[in-house]
Amino acid sequence: MPNYGFAIDLKMCIGCHACTIACKSEHDIPIGVNRCWVKTVEKGSFPETQRLFLPMLCNQCEEAPCMKICPTSALFRRHDGIVDLYGDSCIGCKACMVACPFDQIFIDPNTKTAEKCNFCANRIENQLEPACVSVCPTECRIFGDLDDPNSRVAQIVARESFTVRKPEKGTGPKVFYLGADNAAMQPEVAARPFMFREGQVHLRPLGAVEPDPSRPGDPRVDYDMPHKKPWGMDLVLYLLFKGISTGALFLGAVLWLIGDRSALTAIAAPLISTLFSVATAVVLIKDLERPERFYYILTRPNWTSWMARGAFLLTAHGALGGAWLLAGVLGWHGLITAMAILTLPIALGTTAYTGFLFAQGLARDLWQGTHGTIDLIAQSAIEGAALLLIAALYTSPSTTTVHLLAWTVCIATTVHFLILVSEHLFTPSATLHHELAVRAIVHGAFSRMFWIGALGLGCVAPLVLFGVGVAGGFSLVTLTSAAIVALVGGLAWEYIWVEAGQSVPLS
Repeated sequence: MPNYGFAIDLKMCIGCHACTIACKSEHDIPIGVNRCWVKTVEKGSFPETQRLFLPMLCNQCEEAPCMKICPTSALFRRHDGIVDLYGDSCIGCKACMVACPFDQIFIDPNTKTAEKCNFCANRIENQLEPACVSVCPTECRIFGDLDDPNSRVAQIVARESFTVRKPEKGTGPKVFYLGADNAAMQPEVAARPFMFREGQVHLRPLGAVEPDPSRPGDPRVDYDMPHKKPWGMDLVLYLLFKGISTGALFLGAVLWLIGDRSALTAIAAPLISTLFSVATAVVLIKDLERPERFYYILTRPNWTSWMARGAFLLTAHGALGGAWLLAGVLGWHGLITAMAILTLPIALGTTAYTGFLFAQGLARDLWQGTHGTIDLIAQSAIEGAALLLIAALYTSPSTTTVHLLAWTVCIATTVHFLILVSEHLFTPSATLHHELAVRAIVHGAFSRMFWIGALGLGCVAPLVLFGVGVAGGFSLVTLTSAAIVALVGGLAWEYIWVEAGQSVPLS
């Protein structure tokens, strides 16, 4: 079987954009989105200046992160190594866009499904070259079978020095650049001014390098294709609602198993969990570009995707909360005990899977690492305990229960605070991408929300109010106030985490 790849000689590219136009014509790509394009970077000061061209297209990775994260297997590998997309299975979740380190996947505004370059598989099957190759006036694009030693592309890869995009991601890209300049290859290096395209002004990404007037010769992007953020406020609300739902039911199970049989554990905890579980599902479905296909994630699951795994965990968690609520209303305490035992692993798994899902967003360095999962568990404990403390105002639980919930908020907030401080103030960044995202959080566009919202309201204020509440004999009103402030601060951090993770340019 063939194994197709590209070699692109950048010394011969003249930036004519014929490849872009040919691709649009061949595949009927709508205005505003592109399967391929040519990025332009300028560097130097007059008269010593350079203009660098970098053709951009899907890299057909050997270890394609878009395939792993796609919850419905809409992305698949053909027999010839090309990663293609079956639009009829796509639900428009945009997870593939989050995972692609090369920013090569977009949502087609007509079909509302994901779209990407597939090396013109339709032409290859008819013994034709990809459209971009056939129109290139300088023949800088060389296409062929990488496993055929007689093909020109295989000989170039075997004998010449080349560069690939984002080698540190370990995806095994199959587009090889000859004569590449780091200023064009690494998207975090070149400064980005305001961009004007197709009658619209696009602001620079919030985590991008800004032009430095004192260094006019530094690389700067002259032309690129701005892409919309895949995930936005819907995902922020998802994090909050799911954290409340899982935290409330988990803590309700713990309290029930240690002997609390009050209305707080029998009714309030499962009621809160069920309501916010439904809200989580609504938010997730609303965020899909094709919401009418939401059930595909359950009927066509890709088990390598944490989004698919999470869908089943969410379903089980929601069903368990609803059953617990029914049992509480009917007074079936024995059944609640059995469900409480089952709740502990399911609620914890439903909380933690999101950390693994965001880590599958390989393109976003801020989301990599285990600390994100640990922090999500801590935030879930804060959010669940906060809602139960509010419910305690109306259910009159025991003093021991109030104490345990208050200490849960205190300890989980301390853990959350330590993670935020250590990860964003004291831990050196492993990559420039991560450094720029952290810089945007601590010193840039998100700094006010970080210092005042995430740290001030989310960490310091709840701990101070907790101390006041303890000094006042565990005043429920003061402790509830601490919980509400912690919720507001937690929402601020969840917004920052989602937005800042997507603030650094990928192309």
